[in-house]
Amino acid sequence: MNSDFRTTMNSDESSYNSTLAMCIYYLTIGTLAILANILNLAMYMHSRDARRTYMCFIAFEFGELINSISFILTGAGRLQTLLGGQMYQQITAHTCFYERYTVIHVSQRYWPHALILGTEIPTLFLILTSIERIFAVCCPAMFNGIFSERRKCGMIVICVALAGGSIGAAAASAYNNQMMSGSGHCGIIHSTAKWYSTFHFIFIIIGYGVSLLSLIVMKLYSLKFRDVGKQALRRDTKTNILIAFTATSLLLVASPSIVMIGLRWEWFTMDDIWVALAYSATVMVSIANMIINFIFRDDFRQTLFRWTNSIGIMIGQMCKIALIHSVLACIITMRSSRTFTTLPPHLITDL
Repeated sequence: MNSDFRTTMNSDESSYNSTLAMCIYYLTIGTLAILANILNLAMYMHSRDARRTYMCFIAFEFGELINSISFILTGAGRLQTLLGGQMYQQITAHTCFYERYTVIHVSQRYWPHALILGTEIPTLFLILTSIERIFAVCCPAMFNGIFSERRKCGMIVICVALAGGSIGAAAASAYNNQMMSGSGHCGIIHSTAKWYSTFHFIFIIIGYGVSLLSLIVMKLYSLKFRDVGKQALRRDTKTNILIAFTATSLLLVASPSIVMIGLRWEWFTMDDIWVALAYSATVMVSIANMIINFIFRDDFRQTLFRWTNSIGIMIGQMCKIALIHSVLACIITMRSSRTFTTLPPHLITDL
């Protein structure tokens, strides 16, 4: 019995440490991804022409920003649950999705909803961007008419509405769902019905597959109407790198989807550390996008260097103001001390 008790205690300690490491990792990687999203958005929105041209990419980056924020919310929420001693209690899907946290009676378990939106919104916008790319290559005469600025705004609104419908379906699948989970992680697979979580992760894989397919179509058309010269060679090189990057992104997104589907259907079990590493592959796309933009986009580098210079100038001005204030404070203090010591003795006695 003592041996079994020690084994259980060691297992609980290991689970606690793994979950704690997961929370810290999610908070760290989420913060880095948010910074990458902000830089990407700054590149796409630095001028009116850029905002008009990259409207769908801007929507995609906002979706990726929601995904990055969802990692912060998940890490903070699970850490709160862990430190509150509620992590390893039995909990239903309905409770995960709807009910309030039992220790702090203010906030709900808000991260399952953020996890759903953070992966589905970027996927919807990625599909929209892929369709735009296919029309631009295959039907250039129809492109400007179909993808006008006003119609793009309408398509973006439709994508947001579809994401809202998906949240509604998730809420319906979780309502009065008494499926029990052995921990308070409250991920998508713990907070929704089996059919919804399976659909969700398969949809993510399909979205990135459509993006890869659009790039392959663009590559085939470029081979069919191939130009000669250094500019054409540079364009082909960029297309090849984009295909390789999108294929890598597909693998990054497919791996956590397969892991989550396997866990939901109980094909295997995994430690929290490995689940965290697998699922964080979705947010790695934001950081990879920033690296790709930095390497291949001159306007991105210019915007980044402009930001760096502005921040450096601002910090320099703040340091200069702080130094001036410190010097003035020292002068005032020295004068005050001199004035006090030169007072007449009877005044000093009266004081």
